[in-house]
Amino acid sequence: MNTIDPSVVRAVFTLAHPTLVPVLVQRLGLELAPALRRMATVPTALAAAISALGNLPLIAAYEEGDRSGTRDRRPRPTAAPALPLPAFAGPVAPTLPDRAGAEDPVRRAARGDLTAAEVDALLDLDDPHVDARLFAGSLLPDTERARLLAGVRRDGTRGPVPGPLVDLLWDTESSRCAGWLTAGMTSGDPEVARVVVNRLPLRTEAGRLRVVVGVWTRHGPAEVRRLLTEAQFPADTREPIEDALGRPDGLAVLGARLAAEEDPEHVVAFLRDGNDREQRERVDAVLADGGAIPWAQLLRSHRVAALPDRLHIRLAEAPDCPYDLLVALLAQGLPSYGRDERVWLHEALVHGRLSGADLMRYARPAPVVLSILAGTDDRTSPEWWASGAPKAEASALVDEFLGADADAWIVALRLFPDFTGTIVELLTTARAVVADRLGSAGE
Repeated sequence: MNTIDPSVVRAVFTLAHPTLVPVLVQRLGLELAPALRRMATVPTALAAAISALGNLPLIAAYEEGDRSGTRDRRPRPTAAPALPLPAFAGPVAPTLPDRAGAEDPVRRAARGDLTAAEVDALLDLDDPHVDARLFAGSLLPDTERARLLAGVRRDGTRGPVPGPLVDLLWDTESSRCAGWLTAGMTSGDPEVARVVVNRLPLRTEAGRLRVVVGVWTRHGPAEVRRLLTEAQFPADTREPIEDALGRPDGLAVLGARLAAEEDPEHVVAFLRDGNDREQRERVDAVLADGGAIPWAQLLRSHRVAALPDRLHIRLAEAPDCPYDLLVALLAQGLPSYGRDERVWLHEALVHGRLSGADLMRYARPAPVVLSILAGTDDRTSPEWWASGAPKAEASALVDEFLGADADAWIVALRLFPDFTGTIVELLTTARAVVADRLGSAGE
């Protein structure tokens, strides 16, 4: 039986660079050199990745190696730069007087360092120029954007969307404006609707019907007819709308048609249809046209037949993707290539939708998982994750499955490079192999 001390293996796991093996040999005894040399032949990812398991002795030696330049340095991610505000002219230009030396509200609304209370105070003014400046910035919640695009004042009264905001929607660069207009699909304001049909592609039937039903509900069929003169709708959308305009129950007919398009099962079928590229584009189209992703139905559908990989990855990128779908994607296996394929995972870990412990429990294959736990894939790093590295869970797992059994540790090391299962499955397998050997020896 191999006599290597498990604490040595644990130390090798803990230290983040294979060049420390000679230091360990010197510190822990030359009689352990053969075993340590065998460990040194394990891929770099093994020695580096298990740094997530905790800080054990010899960290000073590691820090010395760091000062000598042997450790890779990766910069922390920086905050995304604030989007520049567009230059306004004409009706959006500051016009309010500077009262008693106070900062002009329009100028103040253009600042990017306002608190939530300050934003609320400016919104309470119900000033069209102030509202347009706030709308152009990055501090306004989506609920407030939707309110402004619907022409609803802070006191709850409703009227036409003011000119400064409409002008902003026409004049701002189209890709930025598209993100804003998603909140205004159902506003029903005729001028906002004109911007929508002229500036957005409206790639779904539901998106086109949302705009039309909203305008008809608030302003009647005459405004819908006016809107159709500018909309570039396909014939299979335009004809039913024109038919409805000639019927007394036309609004109800279009409302029923919209409800059928928004039916969750219909949306699931729409997303699943097509090739990889089309599936990703359909997710984007549903969201851009003001639709909702039917998560419960998608999860149920996935349990019956697994979602296509590209569709699943695109859904995982959504901030509201449910935990069960994220875990299911971990269990399908993480590619060892193409770091961009794991952007969804990085975002989920940073924002706390997944934890490092989830990686240990559900993700596969083990070598890729360990490289992610250590941040050696050049994309993720536990110090950026909301949960941090799963040190406590890792320690509990190795104690549970390997304990002080040196043979189990050695088996785990040998299985690691080609193991396709999870870390938990790796530890379970190592323990089972040793138990099987002992059982055979006793027969």
